Amino acid sequence: MKRVKVTRNFQVTIPAGIRERLGIRVGDVLIVYVEDDKIIFRKY
Repeated sequence: MKRVKVTRNFQVTIPAGIRERLGIRVGDVLIVYVEDDKIIFRKY
């Protein structure tokens, strides 16, 4: 589990270890949704 900070533009950075583990690259598309009290990002 990693902590990230929300910027003034409401953006967050996905930590490098998580990007590498999931193979997320520049230009990839992610799906974002809410489940209970969680924000879920899934690789599309």
